[in-house]
This record gives sequence, structure tokens and C-alpha cells, in this order.
Amino acid sequence: MNERPEQRLEPGHRLDRYELLCPIAQGGMASVWLARQHGKHGFEKLVAVKTILPLFANDLRFQQMFLDEARIASGIEHPNVAQILDLGEEGEVLYLAMEWVDGDSLSKLFRAAEKSGQQLPIGVICRIVADTCAGLHAAHELRDKSGELLNVVHRDVSPQNILVSTKGQAKLIDFGIAKARDRVAGDTSTGLLKGKILYMPPEQAMGKPVDRRADVWAIGAVLYHLLAGVPPFEGSNQLATLHVLTGPDVPPPLPAHVPPQVAHVVKSALVKDPELRVPTADALHRMLEAAMSSSGNATLQGDVASFVNKALVDRVEARRKAMDLALEAAKHRQKLQQMLKPSDPDSSSGMGQPLRTRATVPSTTPTDPLSLSAPDALAEMPSAATLGSAAVVAPRTSMYAARPKQLAIVGAVLGVCALVAAMAIGAALAHTRDGRAAAAAAPVEPPPAETRTVAAIPPPPPPSPTTTAAPPPTSRETAEASATAEPHVAPVETTEHVHTARPHATARPVPTHTSKPIDDGF
Repeated sequence: MNERPEQRLEPGHRLDRYELLCPIAQGGMASVWLARQHGKHGFEKLVAVKTILPLFANDLRFQQMFLDEARIASGIEHPNVAQILDLGEEGEVLYLAMEWVDGDSLSKLFRAAEKSGQQLPIGVICRIVADTCAGLHAAHELRDKSGELLNVVHRDVSPQNILVSTKGQAKLIDFGIAKARDRVAGDTSTGLLKGKILYMPPEQAMGKPVDRRADVWAIGAVLYHLLAGVPPFEGSNQLATLHVLTGPDVPPPLPAHVPPQVAHVVKSALVKDPELRVPTADALHRMLEAAMSSSGNATLQGDVASFVNKALVDRVEARRKAMDLALEAAKHRQKLQQMLKPSDPDSSSGMGQPLRTRATVPSTTPTDPLSLSAPDALAEMPSAATLGSAAVVAPRTSMYAARPKQLAIVGAVLGVCALVAAMAIGAALAHTRDGRAAAAAAPVEPPPAETRTVAAIPPPPPPSPTTTAAPPPTSRETAEASATAEPHVAPVETTEHVHTARPHATARPVPTHTSKPIDDGF
């Protein structure tokens, strides 16, 4: 037979829609976690999740007991029984989702009062036990679809399995060893006692068949322990306790401060003969209500809440701080998961496994336009994409390597920018050419000067050796030098304006009044 792999749970582990926050209790077979239920549209609710301990995860008998508990307890609907919300299995882990009770067990309340040197008020004790009787009777009356009784017997009623909330409400829990008709796990195994001996009825201790009256004894033993400070039967060890329990001895009388009405109720529940015992938990509930009223110890749920919050103030405060820390840690885990999700909108919803290898980004030159807008930090973040149920993990060479549409858009924008720039340059050149042409064609009013017609002549011969000084250049020579400075302009016959007062006219040919402008190269 293939065994289930042992799986250890940790804060942040998800069991379907339940997120484990922190462990809050552990018993002999299972552990209980504070968890948060996630629903649609951001719905959240605190719940308690019960799971089988890894040591017994592969034990089919424990698994069946776990399933039986879920089947039995889920059918009980009463404010004094912790409600079962869901049963599930995730990753080979069976779990029960139950309502979250912000409180402590009756045993912790009793020890806290004892440690502080005070006793639990009789009214508070009777109210807690009476409310527990109401929830217990609801379990005993559980029926199937045809209306037949399932004959449910809790078999482990004890101060450890009664929770008292900060609102003063009593809650019966743990139907793990409950007896019921058609229970798949079967009845008690040979030689194995189920339950706590201190609160166990004689018939259960001797292995005889039990019914709801066994739970009546147990609730009477709890009441006795709370009032007297000790269990009704207790020996030096378990074997001695069994010997006293199954013998003819009766419990010692209750302390004198216990009202006779309340003592009578206890005595009626702790009758060793089941036939003479109080028959139902409902009858015991009614007897307690009457005893509280007649003895002047009438107590409401609000009175219990006031006492609990004072007696367990340190535990209440510590639990609230632990819950706040667990919720804060869950918030940080959620932020981290959001940071690790892929930022690429073309990828999946981010439900795949995170990238296990870092992506490398090649170095880019400053002339690369894409390098100016691609942050390298994003390329270093883990990312993943999913295709169906397979995780696709691939390194990115660039932030835009997998975005052809963006590359195409960038290329088109650059092309348009280049075209606009070329058109602007062409327009500027054309404007310059037109301005020069207009300047060449515009008439110029020369200053008063001598005007004469000259023709281009060859340069003068070199001076003779006998010449000692060169004569100053004439206006004709200046015009000829200007003409030779522009080799692309052919010598033509023109009318020259001689400007004796503006020597710079000799550095560039003067525009002429001809019907055809001079070609300036543009």
C-alpha cells in the first residue's frame, strides 16, 4: 500500500480556499490552526482548521475517525456546539474547517482562577455547564434523513472540550471519538479506552455499551470538579482511579458553600447505575436552570463574559496580539507574491511558478533609443508565464524582446520623425535659394560714381626686371581678379560700378543688371 507523503504545514500554506495563519492547539490526533477563508469579491473570514497530525496521516483508522467526526458534527446545528463549516482534502491533507471561537477552554479558565487565588463563581459555573447541556442534547437528538435517531454519544465531555468565548458563550467541541449508529470507524477497539478517566462513567470504563446517559455522567463529573476543585473519583494513578470508579464508593460531599439545590443536581447526575441517573442532558439543563434561580445564583451569558475577560485578560491580550502578528505576516506574504508576479501584460494571470533563474540583460549603447526607456531593474525581477498547466520559464534578453508590436510602433514613429526632418531641411534650403535669387534680381541703386563699359582682358605680363615698383591696380584689374576668383562664372561683358569708397567690392563680383541672373551653385 502506498503511503501518503508526510507533509508539514507552515503559516501561509493554502488548503483550498483556507490560508493557514498560525497554530493554536494540538491534541493527541490532530492540530488546530487559525486560518483565513478567502472568497469572491475580497470576502475574508477567520476560521479554525483542524488537520490530522503527520504522525497519523497514513493511518486509515485515524483518517476514518476524522471523517466520522466531520459527518457527525456537521449535522449538529446549535449555538452551544462549534459548527463544522467544511471538509476537504488538499495535497493529501485531510482538514476540517470550523467556526472560529475567540476564547479558551473551561480547563484554562479554571486554572487561571485557581492560580489567582479565587474560585469560579457558582453562577458562572452553572451557566457554562447548563449551556453545554443544551448543546449536548442537540447532539443526542441528531437524526438521519428518515427521522431515525443516530444515537450519538460524545464519550469525551470534559473541561478541555468545552470552549468559553470572550462573549461568555459555551461551545462543545471534538466529536472525534463520538459513538453513533453507522459509524464507519466502528466502536471502541478491544482493550482500548476512549475518553478521559476522570470524567468517564463506570459503564464506559468497564467496556459496556453506552448511550446518552454516559454523557450525562460526564457533564455531572465536570460540574463536580468545578465546584469542589477535585474530580469526583481520583486515585494515585489511572489504574487506582478505575478501581474506585467501578467500585461501590460514591463521590465525597461537595463543599459547604455549594447551595443544596446545585448539590442535588450533581448527585442526580453521578449515579453509577445508568437506569437511576438523570436520563437526558435536556433534563439536567432544566434542573440546573431551576437550581440557579432558587438558590439566588441566576447568571446570564453577559455575566460569564465579564468574568472571562477579567480572569483571562493576559491570555485574551496575548491571543489578540498573536492574531494581529499572523495577519500582518500574511499581508507581507501577499505583497511579496504580488511583487513576484510577472509584470508583462501579454503574460498569464501570474498563477504559475516563479522564475527560478535570473534573466540577463545585454548591455546597450547610449545610441540605442530603446535603452533609454528599458529599466534594467524590471528585467531582474522574477517572472513566469503559464500555458495550460505547464509553467513556461524563459530568460528575457531585453524588456522589449518579446514585444514586436512595440518595436514596430517605435520604428514607425522614428520613420515619421525622419521624414518630417527631411521635409523641414528641404524647405529651409528652398527658402534660402529663393532668397538669394530674389536678392540677385533686385535692382541696386549705386552711389555716384564713374560708369564705363569694360571687357575682360588677359592678365598683364609680368614686370620686367628693370621695374622697381608695381603700379597700383586699376579698377579693371580688380574686376578681372574678382572674375578669376569664381572659376564657374564665365567672363562676360558687363557694366561695372566702381566704388572707390567701399574696398570690399573687390573681394566679390558685384551683381550686374542683366536679364539672366548669375548661377550661384544652388
